[in-house]
Amino acid sequence: MPPEQVARGLSFGEIVDRYDRFRPGLPEEAVDWLVPDGCATVVDLAAGTGALTRSLVHRVAHVIAVEPDPRMLGALRRNLPGSRALSGTGEQIPLPDGEADAVLVSMAWHWLDPERAVPEIARVLRPGGTFGVAWNHRDLSVPWVAALDEFTRTLRARASGEGAPTKRAVDPPNGSLFSPLAEKRMTWSKSVTAGELVGLLGTDASAIALPADARMSVDEQVAAYLREQLDLSGDRTVDLPIACRCLRATKNA
Repeated sequence: MPPEQVARGLSFGEIVDRYDRFRPGLPEEAVDWLVPDGCATVVDLAAGTGALTRSLVHRVAHVIAVEPDPRMLGALRRNLPGSRALSGTGEQIPLPDGEADAVLVSMAWHWLDPERAVPEIARVLRPGGTFGVAWNHRDLSVPWVAALDEFTRTLRARASGEGAPTKRAVDPPNGSLFSPLAEKRMTWSKSVTAGELVGLLGTDASAIALPADARMSVDEQVAAYLREQLDLSGDRTVDLPIACRCLRATKNA
């Protein structure tokens, strides 16, 4: 994986407080689908500040969070002081062979090196264990969400001068280690104020790539857009539609 891509993947730690406050976790339906029946030990890989970890601890007896960025890991440990949280990556998981019944990756698979991460995940899983990935994205099939997304992307491209870097989500590759991928899609919504929506938009990778003063300027312009176009300000809320896509596979014996 190119060093610049690794650096971008770790850049979320620069806005750890914002990320922790505004990034939504997965809907319960998605977590139910990803966690296999009888799961006793699950690894939350690239766990960030623990959005998925919080859902897992209520379902599984042993939850292990693995995160490479020390700033994100520190927030996770503060959020879940009784949890087991380890420093590590998807390409180098600090666990013995066959440790887990499931390894899940939420909103981070696109930052991993598939050629190294897939066999490493297989190593950590028991035969028959589940490998699952999931993404939440604002639902761009809704016109006002698409218009807002286009507006913010244009602002960031203008502020960066060259267009802000993005990383397209790519499915895990099929291979001999796992069964074919199964897929589940769902839509859900989250009630947000203008401030919360500005905060969430500011956790996009293309926003983090901007200098701090440019991020602040974009935030102000987005807040003005929300007031003028959506009549959203203060304590008023809007239901933000979110599209969730999940994939899972079973480790071959």
